[in-house]
Amino acid sequence: MTSAVWLVGAIAFLVSLCSQFVIRPILIHRAVVDTPNHRSMHVTPTIRGGGIGVTIAVAIGLGLTAVLFDEGPLWAVAAIAVLNAAVGFIEDVRGLPVKVRFLFQVVIGLGATTAMVIAMGATPWWIPLGIVALVAYTNIANFMDGINGISSMHGVVVGGFYTILGFAFDLPGVAAAGLVIATAFLGFLPWNIAKKRMFLGDVGSYLLGGGLVAVAIYACFSGISIVALAGPVLIYVADSGVTIIQRWRRGEALHEAHRSHVYQRLAAGGLGHLWSTVIVSFASVLTAGLGVVLAYGPLWGQLLSVLGILVVVGLYLALPRLLFGGRSSAGASHASPSTPSV
Repeated sequence: MTSAVWLVGAIAFLVSLCSQFVIRPILIHRAVVDTPNHRSMHVTPTIRGGGIGVTIAVAIGLGLTAVLFDEGPLWAVAAIAVLNAAVGFIEDVRGLPVKVRFLFQVVIGLGATTAMVIAMGATPWWIPLGIVALVAYTNIANFMDGINGISSMHGVVVGGFYTILGFAFDLPGVAAAGLVIATAFLGFLPWNIAKKRMFLGDVGSYLLGGGLVAVAIYACFSGISIVALAGPVLIYVADSGVTIIQRWRRGEALHEAHRSHVYQRLAAGGLGHLWSTVIVSFASVLTAGLGVVLAYGPLWGQLLSVLGILVVVGLYLALPRLLFGGRSSAGASHASPSTPSV
């Protein structure tokens, strides 16, 4: 079983990496370009839509996983990821009204979560929770897709962590699903950080948000604690949540692109893309480990893990001010803009 897990991961990686050789010329021909504006952190027009290749890799990888491990619910996981990505693709190419995007996300969450609830015998109360999780994290992943490498690394970190949990609890389907997400986004990373870079586009960020939620729901229904599954996404949730609250208090339009996120302020303040991405990823690894202790550790360990999570999240949120003071919003470098998906 272990060899099959690594096989589907390897296939997802190769498909994601190699498919861009075909997809990039098509995107260039169709002029699918991310043009910078006054809110953008990049200064040159950049091809977007590389998430198409990642979506193909995830679809193939999860499909193979469902067949190899005879796990019917994994088809629902694949459906959530791919259909969510399809909505992002339409947004990239033609644009969609906010209400239409929201409706699509709700329908996808309703249909796929219901299918998993029925197939895995979970309580129906998970259906509304699944819808909320899908809509919320699709937008969070889109909000956080604002500097080179950050989304790909988030897929690697969270997907890789779910792989570890799958192995730890002897759940090869969970391990393989997590690994497919991790390796598919790892395969895109060289294209994102290369000199002639590509952006994932909304198709990629929607895939990331929907795919991680779908794998988390499947893992939870398989017996893994939701507390442990939530650990690696806490930094993304905290950054987006605090930023939305701050912008709302300032009376800013929440649907407009901006450069207010913590990771954006770190990059613009002088750390650049690489180190800002490293910080976000490292903090996510820390909260992932602490989440496991909180879910399965002894009482004293759980108490310490809560304190640890608060410290890690608090330090991350305060880091721009600690490092740069009022300079964290100054400057910019090459990145994709942070734009809401609903």
